[in-house]
Amino acid sequence: MRLHLAHVVVIGGGYVGQLVQLRIPSVRILDWRKTPPTNHLETRMGPQYLWEPIPGVESISFPVRTLVDGKIPTYDSILAYKRKIGKQDDGGDWGEQFRYKTTGWHSALPVPRVEYNSHVRGVDLSAHSLLMDNGRIIAYDLLVNTIPLDFFLNLCATSPRVHYPWKQNPIYMSTGVQGIPMEEGMILNYLSDPATPTYRETAVPGKMFYESLEPQPSAVKIMPGKIHPHQESEDVLRSLRMFDVYCFGRFATWRPDELAHETWKHIDAWKGTYENE
Repeated sequence: MRLHLAHVVVIGGGYVGQLVQLRIPSVRILDWRKTPPTNHLETRMGPQYLWEPIPGVESISFPVRTLVDGKIPTYDSILAYKRKIGKQDDGGDWGEQFRYKTTGWHSALPVPRVEYNSHVRGVDLSAHSLLMDNGRIIAYDLLVNTIPLDFFLNLCATSPRVHYPWKQNPIYMSTGVQGIPMEEGMILNYLSDPATPTYRETAVPGKMFYESLEPQPSAVKIMPGKIHPHQESEDVLRSLRMFDVYCFGRFATWRPDELAHETWKHIDAWKGTYENE
């Protein structure tokens, strides 16, 4: 089945859904929010913080410094930080994640075409159809999921069974007005002291972001926040692909360490696979 002949529907109009539309302009994106969001995070944070630029769109680079407790990261300080957040046994490339000096990228995506106020209430995997909030049925040939995998499985009338819970911790984000003076860049400072609720401080020009795993005054709660590996997640993804459902992004695949440039490469490779069939 060639993708340009297929009816591809995407659940979720966030950054990952927009990456899918960038690669496959004909996709239909459904998003539960009533209107486009106006409270975007700083574009050099979260999923928009790229280690590589997205090909074919305007991109800018900026210097990044990564610290632990205000100092150049060491194995011991990284381990102390990982213990604080309960991820000391989760694996991942610590050396890559905690490089002292690196380059970040922001790639400006085109204005997306998203159908807002389109709340998916159920997914019939066998019938290749979506039940919408207003009772409409939307059929698809291929379905792309970008929302958290556990949420998506709850939408499915019949879905792959798992025997263990999906472990996750909400993040509480607050902001300040300090940041880096008069220069472009970003400083990530991870805090290892378990007595300090904040686990990461991010400084960008003129602004600070503080992240905690505990509720803080004036903080915004972000879910699912930090996710932990699930021993059945890859089996679930393989099962969904048998029903022409494809998941992209850190939360939709439940891969805690996946970065935005890696997600783009997965989307690009997926499109190439179908174009060659």
